[in-house]
Amino acid sequence: MEQTKQSLQRAEQILKNTFGYTAFRSVQQDVVEAILDGQDAFVLMPTGGGKSMCYQIPSIVRQGTGIIVSPLISLMKDQVDALVRCGVDAAYFNSSLKVAEAAEVLERLKAGKLDLLYVAPERLLSATFAKILHDIDLALFAIDEAHCVSQWGHDFRPEYEKLGRLREEFPGVPILALTATADEHTRKDILQCLKIEKARQFVSSFDRPNIRYLVAEKRKPMRQLIDFLDDWAGESGIIYCMSRKRVEEVAVHLQRHGVRAAAYHAGMPGRRREQVQDDFLHDRIRVIVATIAFGMGVDKPNVRFVVHHDMPKSVESYYQETGRAGRDGMESEALLLYSSGDVNLVRRLIDNVESREQKRIEIHKLNSMIGFSEALTCRRRVLLGYFGEQLKKPCGNCDICLDPPETYDALKHALLAIKCIRELEENYSKGYVIDVLRGSTAARIKERGHDKLSTYGAGTDITADEWTSILRQLVHQGYCNPDISHRSALKLTAEVGKLEKRKKLLLAHFHQGVHRGLKRPAVNRADPVFSELSDLRKQMAEKEGVAPHVLMNDATLAEMSNKRPQSLDDLKAIDGMGQKKVQTYGDSFLKLLQHHGAADETAKGKAGGSEKPQKLRVSGPPPTDAQMFSWNLYKGGEDVAGIAAQQGVSEETVLKHFVALVKAGYDINVREVLGEAFDAVTSAVEEADEYASLSEILRSMDTPVSNETFRLVLVWREATGLA
Repeated sequence: MEQTKQSLQRAEQILKNTFGYTAFRSVQQDVVEAILDGQDAFVLMPTGGGKSMCYQIPSIVRQGTGIIVSPLISLMKDQVDALVRCGVDAAYFNSSLKVAEAAEVLERLKAGKLDLLYVAPERLLSATFAKILHDIDLALFAIDEAHCVSQWGHDFRPEYEKLGRLREEFPGVPILALTATADEHTRKDILQCLKIEKARQFVSSFDRPNIRYLVAEKRKPMRQLIDFLDDWAGESGIIYCMSRKRVEEVAVHLQRHGVRAAAYHAGMPGRRREQVQDDFLHDRIRVIVATIAFGMGVDKPNVRFVVHHDMPKSVESYYQETGRAGRDGMESEALLLYSSGDVNLVRRLIDNVESREQKRIEIHKLNSMIGFSEALTCRRRVLLGYFGEQLKKPCGNCDICLDPPETYDALKHALLAIKCIRELEENYSKGYVIDVLRGSTAARIKERGHDKLSTYGAGTDITADEWTSILRQLVHQGYCNPDISHRSALKLTAEVGKLEKRKKLLLAHFHQGVHRGLKRPAVNRADPVFSELSDLRKQMAEKEGVAPHVLMNDATLAEMSNKRPQSLDDLKAIDGMGQKKVQTYGDSFLKLLQHHGAADETAKGKAGGSEKPQKLRVSGPPPTDAQMFSWNLYKGGEDVAGIAAQQGVSEETVLKHFVALVKAGYDINVREVLGEAFDAVTSAVEEADEYASLSEILRSMDTPVSNETFRLVLVWREATGLA
């Protein structure tokens, strides 16, 4: 226990001194602690959530070399480049190396001079390489993109199946499986395939709050793309198309409109694909138009938007592909252009699948994607709900929340649907439930005696399309779930009990033939200091022959622009600026920042007050438009309730905005905002055992407070240096 505690202290020092971050995010610390203790672990964390830190830091701390298994050669190179610039001994071993280079890497591995080594699964499992591993000290095995192990996953790779041998061959080495996308069935399958059923499981939130999810009917897609890109001029983005032909057409169209775009698909020569990807990573081109062959392993944090010109085949694919936007935590958008024609095309592709079981799985996943695309409730609730995470309130940052549809009290119909599902003993899918409610005369219903049920024919007052909308919304709000392992049968959840006690249930009204457009908030992204910092970073990167983001990401530059450090010590306080980066690049950045002078802190004063504003430590990205709207209302003297009323959101959402604003360096008088709750949380935190987790402290409080209230106090304490 004492050794683990000392190891964790060293891990925290490495986080700060090597990587330049003052605190672990989300479940990172718990994962690191488990690996340092020699345990196996499974980590489910969204793209941009910091998965790599979960294995990079333990690999440095533990005795031996950390072996990182990845199918993605380009990602290996990017991560190794970034690690080397942080002062870490890292390398990769794959087919891109020349004979002499590969031999040098193996010599460093045998000599114990590597903290981390990235390898592809097929290389790892070769007899020659396995023999080397048996002769050296190993810190851990990290299986990145672990969903590739599972046939339930959306990107199954046969070579990953053999990784289960690692547990048998190296019984004393901890195994860490990491993925950004895996539903419940896929998670269980990963653990079984890798033979780490007893591994500790860490499931972070799937929410990517900085991404605005937008869906619009595909009408004139070329015109829609140009209009969308107008608001992201000069920024990096990815546009996904279903076919190679469409990729080429869209790329040419964008080029004709002055967009620095290029096509990318598997039909292009390998060298050309490599050149396009390199140009994108180095910001020589801004927009990649690609099939899904592009993206995995592209470690580019400043992708500001992802557009799906055509509908993805599954929610997992959509989530993974949109997750390539905003990995640095800054404002980003994901636009899906949806049409029934795309649905029919995907169905035809699924028809070509030979395995009946695989075809059934893919049809289920397609239906879930259709449900997301045609949703009339908060997109984020639908997306998170698919992965088993319930968002209690609408997000306020998707097209549905920005432009809500008409609602009505659907409690009567919802309860009728639930009663029908019960009478069918939760054994049938949505379509069958609707057939029973609508009184279908199909032979299968009569043969099973379901025409005798009390709910048979009880729902003829509305159309099948309306019932489809109602059942989808019940799924999206967490009252029932389709069971993929049981022919997508609808299963009721514990939330049904609460629904049956309600007097009202507002659902969106389905209107046949009504098509949604696209409504977005106006945006102003002008920041001359940030632009100059970005240009300077690009010049430095070009001299070193690496992509700009390898030096530091946009969030680090945004914090520099916001705080304007005037000394090397000030620069060390910027997230992402570790000791080696400050030594290497600090003087160049300071020269530019000193030219502009220190930040004008008076702009961050307390609303309506005359007291001197506090200087807060910035730990988050610049605020979104919705958060700035809350800030302006707060400065104008509005309290939380008033801001919520004017924004049309819940008070919890306003508190979320305040959390983000404080992290971005905006001085909010949290004590005044929260009143007695502030003192209650402060006392609980200060009096708690030093080893108590935050969740334990929250549960132990005498005066219950909401999660966002608790978070706001913690973020304020960290920003003011009290934590």
